[in-house]
Amino acid sequence: MQNKFVNVLRIIAYTGIITASVFSILKCMKEKKRKDNNERMLLIARQIDAQIRNTNRKTSPRYHEKNQAKYDELWGNNECN
Repeated sequence: MQNKFVNVLRIIAYTGIITASVFSILKCMKEKKRKDNNERMLLIARQIDAQIRNTNRKTSPRYHEKNQAKYDELWGNNECN
């Protein structure tokens, strides 16, 4: 009787240890996924910020004047006088 009771307690203990390790692994996987998602969102935000800065730079009057000067140099100024 006592031997069966000890065996049942061992099985319960092993089951508890296995369950705790599974929950620990799942928690680590969830945290890793959250960290990866966070890094991915930061990368996307940096890319969007770079695109905005690049667009602002390309639409600036100084950039337009520089390109207009290059265009005039290559193709000539076709203004009618």
